[in-house]
This record gives sequence, structure tokens and C-alpha cells, in this order.
Amino acid sequence: MFTLTRWPLSAILLTTVFSSSLLAFELPPEQLKDIVVTAHLTATPERHIGSAVTVITSKDIEQQQVTYVSDILRTIPGLAVNQSGGGFGTLTQVRIRGAEGNHTLVRLNGIELNDPSGGSEFNFGNLLAENVERIEVIRGAQSALYGSDAIGGVINIITKRGNQGIQLSAQVEGGSFSTYKASGGISGGWEDKIDFSVNASQFESEGISIAESGNEKDDNRNLTLDGNVNFRILENWKIGVTGKLVRSNTETDGFQGGIGAIDADNETETHQKFGRVFSKLALFDEVEWLNWNHMISANYSDNKRDNVRNKELGSEFDGRNSKYAYQTDLYIDTASFAQSNHTFTFLVEHEKDAVKVKSSFSDVDKSIQTTSYVGEYKLGLFDRLFLSGGIRYDDNDDLFKNATTYRATLSYLHKETDTRLHASYGTGVKNPTLFELYGFSENYEGNPSLQSEESQSFDAGIEQRFLNGRFSLDTTYYNNRIDNLIIGSGQRSINQDGRTHISGIEIEVRANIIDNLDFTGSYTWNSNKDAEGVSLVRRAKHIASANLNYGFKVFGNKGNLNVGVKYNGKQTDFSFDQSFNRSIVKLDDYTLLNVAASYEIYDQIELFVRVENLLDEHYQEVYSYRAPGIAGYGGIRMALGPFLK
Repeated sequence: MFTLTRWPLSAILLTTVFSSSLLAFELPPEQLKDIVVTAHLTATPERHIGSAVTVITSKDIEQQQVTYVSDILRTIPGLAVNQSGGGFGTLTQVRIRGAEGNHTLVRLNGIELNDPSGGSEFNFGNLLAENVERIEVIRGAQSALYGSDAIGGVINIITKRGNQGIQLSAQVEGGSFSTYKASGGISGGWEDKIDFSVNASQFESEGISIAESGNEKDDNRNLTLDGNVNFRILENWKIGVTGKLVRSNTETDGFQGGIGAIDADNETETHQKFGRVFSKLALFDEVEWLNWNHMISANYSDNKRDNVRNKELGSEFDGRNSKYAYQTDLYIDTASFAQSNHTFTFLVEHEKDAVKVKSSFSDVDKSIQTTSYVGEYKLGLFDRLFLSGGIRYDDNDDLFKNATTYRATLSYLHKETDTRLHASYGTGVKNPTLFELYGFSENYEGNPSLQSEESQSFDAGIEQRFLNGRFSLDTTYYNNRIDNLIIGSGQRSINQDGRTHISGIEIEVRANIIDNLDFTGSYTWNSNKDAEGVSLVRRAKHIASANLNYGFKVFGNKGNLNVGVKYNGKQTDFSFDQSFNRSIVKLDDYTLLNVAASYEIYDQIELFVRVENLLDEHYQEVYSYRAPGIAGYGGIRMALGPFLK
């Protein structure tokens, strides 16, 4: 059994140094502003991107004092977040624009996190927000660049990197439900030759009963270690390593037909390992109008879960993904002709998904492999019009057919009125998961004849800025059509005949009202029907959020006050009778009010407090699973340095 103790911080940090793996993101933090690395195969200024994109920064995370990455994702238009009760460590799904949870591709510093043994979906329940530099969310089909799993979009999480000198950081907090969290890190760099960052976080909570019908508390413990190091071997040659380790234990409850979640002596032990190594060579750096980059990389992820019932191991799941890639980018600046510039990218990658499952009713050891070839072209004209086109060919195993996907984007800046038009069109593909093909649960037999899900999607929007950029309003319409949707049917999955229709509107507002007073808001209207005209579950028609942040000074010291509101409209879910026949139930809408405040008592030393669910709303995100009521937390954080610059 896995037991977490409160390790000394120095021991955790030392462990992190030896456990860290590698880096997927090459730009230093000071160059990240207004640059997005996920929307294309090369870094691109945000206003040059035709796809709908939202960027969350470390400042947003710190001001809102979120514990999990999924908490901040609730503020992004187009995203629906559902957690199976408890609030700490339990299954958390993220759906983009009404697509399925396994239509969301999740990456960490370029490493794919989706779990082949978990329906090719990433569970956000164990992903703490510590040490995150920024989160990029690209909405709409991105399979032309990223392959299967990206029908809805891509979420890329980028961790912090070191700067010149040595910096130290530490944070301790505690609060409701006997919750305790401690984290610490060290980072640094020297003369543009090396930079590094390592961080450790430990979280514990007694929790609540995740079952609406129960009263037994379900606790959670999480230890996360992550780090990266980058070396510049020559002026034009760099190598990097990044990695993350997560070890968690989450008590869960049982499930009974006719009731739903019930108290039970169950728990899930999770062990996750993610790593990446890359080498990048830049040629013709000295040529003003030409640059040619080459990069090779190797990624690895391992999601392992042990399910324990009544103190005995009931089942073991191990999902692994490995990927090897070569990418070359050619930049040509032809400013003398229409102020144009061109980027040509070619990528070849080989990917393997593997699953091992052992239980009293299943013993599965299966894998699938895909070799992919990707091309992308970006064109900029007159510093106003930015176009892109991408195409991908996936050479799959013989289990399902090969796939060709493509994407085109447009962004046009009318500088005189500070107006931007943006649009994108793309096709997507989602291969059947290993679970759907082979089945490895007690009541599921698998269907090896399943075909890939296919989608066609487009979006178009307008972004308008006012008052020299202090206020912006971005409105986007999206439309997605999915064929061959894989659905449950009895004890197996099938491809549903017909087409699933999804459409909606996203609105995003950002405003600097006065100095140090900022507002952000989002609203999503989503309409979805499967081929039989039935609304898809756990996707509310209306989702909205608003956040107001005020920075102030008192007695010369800095303070900050943040107020956030999140609204989730009515939605549907499945319920099961005593014979496990499925029916549709409705879940009520809910509104969450969170308040967070901080005050710098001394240079680089800060006290903070927050209250979550201030209105003590009683609600369910998943049928029969309870969400936490009002809760309060407080703590202290410090950042020291830089030293030895």
C-alpha cells in the first residue's frame, strides 16, 4: 500500500533533481508573452493564429490560488469540466466544444499524457497546478497536426524554467477537510549555457464522502515531482530533458444499480511517469532572411493504476505511450515582396500505445502503432494577413484504416480599427481505444471491428480591441460534425450510424478597467445532438465565468484581491437501475463563488487566504457524486533570489 508522509522539503527537492526528465518548450519565460507554441508546429504570435486559442499564465493561477489545473480550465470558453465527486483526486474529465473527453489531447511540455488504459483519455484529477508557467488551449479539430485524440482540441501545459542566477521558492497552506499542501523548488541558469528548474509538491486531504448517499470520508494524498534542464552545447545546438512523476492514493466509493455511488472501502493507487528528451540544431542563424531548424525528440508516458477493494488488490491497469519524432522547419523572409514571410515544416513520428491489464476477469497485453507524416505551411503578408495549411497521413496498424486529415487557418488584422478576423477549418480522427477494441472489464467484451471516429469542424470569429488594447471582446461561432461516433451498446461498443451535430458560440472578454483592476469573462452556448437526436451527457448548454482582480498597496506593501464566479447550466447524465439498464437524468445548474486574497508582509514573502464555494452551493457534476461545500484555506509563500547572478 502507498503511504505518504510529510517528507522534509530538502529531501523532496533532492529526489526531484535525480528524477527530472526533459523539456519540450524552448523559449525562455521572458519571450513567452504573446507567443503560442501549440497552435502550429512552430511558435507563433497569438494574433497571427486563425484557430481559437486561450492562454492561462502563472499569474492567473497565482491570483486565483487554484489547486488543480482543472480548476483554472473552468474559466476557458468552450470547456466543460466534470469531476466524479469529492473535489480531491477523483476522476476529472475535460471536454472541448461538446466533444468527448477522449477527444481532448493533453500535453505537458510536448509529452502526450492521454492514458491508453483509461479510454485514451487524460484524468485531470491528479494534476496539481504547482510550477505551471502557462496553459495553452487550442479549440477545434487539430488532428492534422497532432493526430488521434484531438477532435475537440489540444491542452498544452508548460512548466516553469530557470532564469539567470539561482532562485528558491516554497509554499505551505492548510484548511478545510484537514487539507495540507507544501511545495518547494529551485531553479537557475548561467550565461545562456544552461538553465534548470526542479519542483516538488505534496498534497493531503481527509476529503468528504464522494457518494451523495454516503457519509464515509474519502481522502486523497498526492506527491508530484517535476523538473527540466536545458544545455546549449554550441551557439546553434541545444539539448533538453523534462519530466514529471506523480504518486497518489485516492479513496473511492462503490456503485450500485438503482442508487449510484455508495460508501465502500475502495481506493486507487496511481503512479505516473512522463518524460521527454530533445536535440535541436539551428542552421543559417547568421543569415538575416533564412533559418533552418532540425529537431529530434523522444517522449514517454506511463499511467499505472492499482484498484484496491477491501484492502485487496482487485485490478491493475498500465497504459504506456512512446513517441519518436524528427521535425525540420525552414523560415524564409521575403520582406521585399508583399512584406511576406514563409514557414515550411515537415514532421515524421512513430507512436506506440500499449496496455497491460490484470484482474480476476481479464488478462490483456495489447499494443497498436502508428507512423505519421505531417506537413505545414505558414504565410504572412503585409503584416496583416496570416494563412496556414496543414496535412497529416497516419499509417495505422491493420486494425483500422489509415487516415488523412488536414487543416487551414486565417487571421486578418485591420490595424486601423484594431480588429482581427479569424477562422479555421479542419478534419479530425479518433481511433478506437484499446479498451473498446479488446475490453478488459468484468462486463465488457470489446469490439475489434470498430472504425475510427471522423469529424469535420470549422469556426469563425471576430476580436475587437478598444482603448489601445485595454479592452478586448472575442466572439467565435463553431460547428462540428462527427461520423462513426463510438457509443456503448450492451456489453460492447459500436459505431453509431449517422452523424453527431455540435455547434455553439464562445465569448471571451478581457479588460483593464483602471490601473491594477482587471476583468476577464467567458460564456459558452453549446448545442449538441447525437445521430438519434439525443443530447450528449455532461455538456451543459450554458457555461460562464467571470473574474475580477485588484492589486493594491497598503502601508507600502503589495496586496491582491480576486473574486471569481463560475456558472454551469443544467445538463444531463446517465443513471442505472438495479439491472443496470441506462436512462437519462437531469442535473441542476449551479454557481460557484470563490474569493482569494494575498498580502506581501515582507519583500518576496506573502500571506494568502481563500474561500471556495462561498455560497455553500449543493450540486453534482456527475450523477450521485457529491461536490464539496464551502471551504477555507490559508498559507504563506516565499520566493527568494536571484542569487549568484
